[in-house]
Amino acid sequence: MQRRRHLITGLAAVLAAGLAAALTAGPSGAAPAAPRHTALAADGTAGITVSPWQRDQVINGFGFAEAFREPVISTLPEAEIQQIGSDLFSTSDGAGMSIVRFGLGGATDPGDPIQGPGDVADQVWLGRLAEQFGVHQFYADAWSAPAVFKTNQSLDNGGYLCGVPGESCVDGDFRQAYADWLAAEAQGFAEQGIPLEAVDFVNEPEIGPAYASMYMTPQQAADFVPYLGQALAALHLPTRVACCDAEGWLNTTGFDGAQAYTQAVLSNPQSARYIGLITSHGYTSPPTVPLTSQRPVWESEWANFSPWDAAWNDGTPGDGLTWARSIQTALTEGNVDAFFYWWGASASTANSGLIQVEGPTINLSARYWAFAAFGRYIRPGAVRIGASSPDSSLQVSAFRNTDGSLVLEVLNNSTAAQPVTVQGVGLAGASVYLTDETDSLTPENAGPGLAAPPASLTTIVIPARAGW
Repeated sequence: MQRRRHLITGLAAVLAAGLAAALTAGPSGAAPAAPRHTALAADGTAGITVSPWQRDQVINGFGFAEAFREPVISTLPEAEIQQIGSDLFSTSDGAGMSIVRFGLGGATDPGDPIQGPGDVADQVWLGRLAEQFGVHQFYADAWSAPAVFKTNQSLDNGGYLCGVPGESCVDGDFRQAYADWLAAEAQGFAEQGIPLEAVDFVNEPEIGPAYASMYMTPQQAADFVPYLGQALAALHLPTRVACCDAEGWLNTTGFDGAQAYTQAVLSNPQSARYIGLITSHGYTSPPTVPLTSQRPVWESEWANFSPWDAAWNDGTPGDGLTWARSIQTALTEGNVDAFFYWWGASASTANSGLIQVEGPTINLSARYWAFAAFGRYIRPGAVRIGASSPDSSLQVSAFRNTDGSLVLEVLNNSTAAQPVTVQGVGLAGASVYLTDETDSLTPENAGPGLAAPPASLTTIVIPARAGW
């Protein structure tokens, strides 16, 4: 099978001469107050400081959806599906994706009447593919309630759920019926051996586009949550209630974002007791501030829909460097516990997928490699730890995996190479990987003189040792 991947070359040609900041290992097990080695950049300013004892959010993982079924993917030859599975989920040579988002309520077969079991059956192939690679985190999101439960009697064009505050229907109140339908969907996934960690009852509830969609205000969401929580409990499912896959992170004038939905469902005691997960998209506003520390927060969908662009740094919204920045910012400023792209693999000619499938050809975008730099090495259960740099051109983050290894992500936004110097942890035995215009997680020498090339992402993996 023909495969087009970014050219992988060495780092030597792009390292600036004279950047002599040493990446020297210090003794392990040193006390927190004593950095393990001196770390000064060539100009005498401090480099990257890591604080292994500072604990921030727990990382649940990185993920994607294949909602609307993408029949071109599910009907490919088995060998090609397996290759896509490896590209998406493998932790050795893939992106290391660890969460799959399923679509409910019109998101599996747009335009057709909802067939409850069909939402499950249409997506079992993806869940089982993920499980082959050791992935067991799944959640599902409904784009719409069944048409008969809505004020507009349609899957599309918004409409409200009959019975929520302010919305009544001649046929009655369908809050309980919708909650029971969602719980039955969750039970269907569990019966297929693909249990859901969480289920969300709305998708971008601020808007009502001409595809499967449903309006729901923050107050209406808080009203509905107990119905769903009780319906899941009645079936003895461990599935949590998620809310609310808002279109954007922040509230803006006349437009409720995830901030409003989060406040509504967590400030209502009857709703808060059932909420296990906060979810939001990044379209109208990106994840640049924390939403809450009371629940895990997932950036659950985001993409660029301009024509397919596989470049790392061409200045467009779909390039790899842009998405590396978005992931880094979401982790360090938005304090997200998980970060998703829209589609993992797609036959679309737009940037809506990380992977583009053209018949037997699989094209990996540079966005894909940005995700792989995080997902392959920062595994579920990792904890973000302290990392900072006085150099404004560097965005840095650090994580401790459950096996004790540390991962540093160093994003150089400058047009010049920058020294990579670290204090606070010993770097003995570290592995270094470079991602930029010509490199896709290329292994690099971790010896003296290491520098981050312009517009690049450097991933440093430090083996576990005593003392952190």
